[in-house]
Amino acid sequence: MSAVGVAGGPGAGSVQSIGRAASARSQKADDLERAAFDLRRAADWAAGSWKGRSGEAFVASTADVAAELRGLAAGLEHQTSTLQTYGRAVEAIQAEVRVLEARRTMAQTSLALAAAHVEAIRREAEHMVAADPTGLASEEEYRPGEKSMWERRADEDRRELLSVDRAWDDLVEERAVVDRRCVTALDDPVVRGRLPSIREAAVATASPEQLLALLGGLSRTDLALLLQDHPELVDVAFRADPERVRAWWDELGRGSVDGDGMTAAQAALIAGAPAIIGALDGVPPVARVLANRLNAERRIDEIDLLLAGRSTRGASTVGEDAAGLMRERAYLAGAVSEPPVVQLYLFDPAADRIVEMIGEWGATTSSIITYVPGTGARLDSFYGDPREVQQVSDWFASRDEGYVSFVYKDGRFPQNLLEANLPARALPTGAQLASFQAGLRQSYDPGQMNEIAIGHSWGLANVTSSEVAGARYDHVVSLAGAGMPSAWEPRDGTTYSDYRYLDALHVAQWTGQVWNGKNPGQHWAFERDGLFSGPDDHELAFTRDLERKAEILVENHTLIASSSAENQQALRKILWRITS
Repeated sequence: MSAVGVAGGPGAGSVQSIGRAASARSQKADDLERAAFDLRRAADWAAGSWKGRSGEAFVASTADVAAELRGLAAGLEHQTSTLQTYGRAVEAIQAEVRVLEARRTMAQTSLALAAAHVEAIRREAEHMVAADPTGLASEEEYRPGEKSMWERRADEDRRELLSVDRAWDDLVEERAVVDRRCVTALDDPVVRGRLPSIREAAVATASPEQLLALLGGLSRTDLALLLQDHPELVDVAFRADPERVRAWWDELGRGSVDGDGMTAAQAALIAGAPAIIGALDGVPPVARVLANRLNAERRIDEIDLLLAGRSTRGASTVGEDAAGLMRERAYLAGAVSEPPVVQLYLFDPAADRIVEMIGEWGATTSSIITYVPGTGARLDSFYGDPREVQQVSDWFASRDEGYVSFVYKDGRFPQNLLEANLPARALPTGAQLASFQAGLRQSYDPGQMNEIAIGHSWGLANVTSSEVAGARYDHVVSLAGAGMPSAWEPRDGTTYSDYRYLDALHVAQWTGQVWNGKNPGQHWAFERDGLFSGPDDHELAFTRDLERKAEILVENHTLIASSSAENQQALRKILWRITS
């Protein structure tokens, strides 16, 4: 129905067009409901027929998509109802407009007729007075009754026009109300979903805890969209206090759980925000490993593109270390395999961050080892086959299922002796390691857990710097440790021990120039059993080849951090020390 009245007036718009828009949304809602039903049937089939983690992932993903479709359908149905209501309201207003237009036309016609009669009588009266030879004639006396009748009618018509104008103004206001009501209803969260309103609140808040509370109710799809548009929120979340993070996570954990022990809300966060959950201190290890499994899958996809010369930046693999990428891919394949043979507690290669968990986290866990490798450690150090920096932790895990180790490299480590001998470089890394322990401690009672820190070479500087920053351990083990910062003092209740062969670092420490002489080989707090004998130490006494001597000393420095047959005596002594 075409608009009636002036353009933009209260009757503007086409009721038929509004009806067509409502019908189109209703039809689309029906289509989405049918699609959601089909997906739900597929998920039900997979739940009973497709076993393993891939089947579980398909079921969870399909159920999430079905839920998203149902949400879209509900929004479209809400829009349909809103538009139908709006159409009826516009139609009623247009009917009122037609009535008012008719009243206005009638009043204007009647007023014009009355005015014409009054004017005709006035002119006739003027002619009569002008033609009267006696001069006694008066205009007021000429047809006074008739003139008065037409003047009254004219007044009535003017009042009618005023009444129509007021009614028109009321209709204009009514239409504005109807329009606002429609716009508000179309903008309702039922229609738009929760994401737009939460997006605004998430971007506006400076509180990491408030941000996490907002994220906790979103679907995995909404989470992925939000973080894609606002990646800066990841860093905001990382500022959250680990204790409050754990309380938030436990609150989300109320309800039925899936095969991984996660509720729907927790599973949505893992799937939709793995960059946050996989690195958020306070989240339990099992959940972080699940999140980093997804981060590993994404990294594998990136590697495949790089190796194929089709990176997302349009660059080829020129300049890329293809062999290194292949090693990384092979390592990450262990993280996404079923069951996984690599458990990543932290994986953010862009920021040079990786922590591998070795052992089975659970009720039998009785000892936690934080193992920090030394100078020269890189991401690639984790990707070796055979394994490199994980050897000591692998050895402990093979001896007792109660041991769970975290092989730790958070950020860039010193890559040469000059960098490794700068105490100012170690102190900031110590604060990061202390934060790591604070987050991990939310998943166990420190009073009931044997907490061990093992640092190889520069790794000991990282460990002792973390003590300066507030970390606490039951045992600190030095594997040819480099040194301790000047602010470090041994803690009451912590045992300290140092194990080493005659190596290059030990020789350098004799000069007193390494860490200003404050090193575990000379500090009273560290228990020592003397130097172990390396397999080639007999050559040191008689060879004159300085290059060979240096080679043996470097090999000995690496040997103490290995699980080789030659280092078994040292490993057994360490095991005895931390369990006695």
